[in-house]
Amino acid sequence: MKLPLSVYYITQNEEMRLPESLAKVIGWVDEVIVVDSGSTDNTRDIVESAGARFVHNDWHGFACQKAYAASLCRNDWVLDLDADEVLSDELVENIKALFEAPIPADIAGFKMRWVLSQPNPGHPFRHDKSKKILRLYNRKKAAIEAEKDSNNDRPQVREGKVEYLKGDVLHRTLISLEQMERKYCQLSSEQARYLVAKGRKISAGRLFVEFPLKFLKYYLIHRQVMNGWFGLSVSITAANRNFMRLAKAKELQMLAEIEGQSSAEK
Repeated sequence: MKLPLSVYYITQNEEMRLPESLAKVIGWVDEVIVVDSGSTDNTRDIVESAGARFVHNDWHGFACQKAYAASLCRNDWVLDLDADEVLSDELVENIKALFEAPIPADIAGFKMRWVLSQPNPGHPFRHDKSKKILRLYNRKKAAIEAEKDSNNDRPQVREGKVEYLKGDVLHRTLISLEQMERKYCQLSSEQARYLVAKGRKISAGRLFVEFPLKFLKYYLIHRQVMNGWFGLSVSITAANRNFMRLAKAKELQMLAEIEGQSSAEK
């Protein structure tokens, strides 16, 4: 018997990483929904061949896309996954065990350990700091706020408590540095537009310290120093994404001010 659980994804051109993730959930959950923003590869064929539901939705930001995907689910309990995330065998078994009895009404969701994992044994990326994230939740008690260009795509708990479920979500994020750079370029642009829309002022002083502080965070605290030259490259790329979201936001604010002054002079 399948669990009364919906799994949802958001995708675009994920033919390389999605099959492994789908294989871990197909067959034991009630439904799998994939919301796609315009793939030009074989993503749709992979989804439909696996027996999952494929839905197109134009891209308006991570939060909007995930909120829309969650709204399509027919079950109260949902599992939010990305195409590059794979459930460990331990986590699969613990989720199944969780649904063997009614889940207490005061629980809004479950956090699980999220750990970066190299896409193949020969990849030089191995070490990083893990964290606990909320991915399994009750839609009546938690939800993702659909804000345009927002990258805050994590569920916000409205009521109830969050507990920890043992097992790992393996994050197969890195295909190559080129792929990472493209992804971060898109992400920093969306974050910049979101900061401007929220009226966040970016000071010049913040710009000068953002890159070195974020570089040290990734290189030392996240242990990228243990990944040699590749860890150095990852840390620089990630720190640059943080810097560019602020620089792009400041540029947008500057252009808006110039446009405002020109309009006032006419």
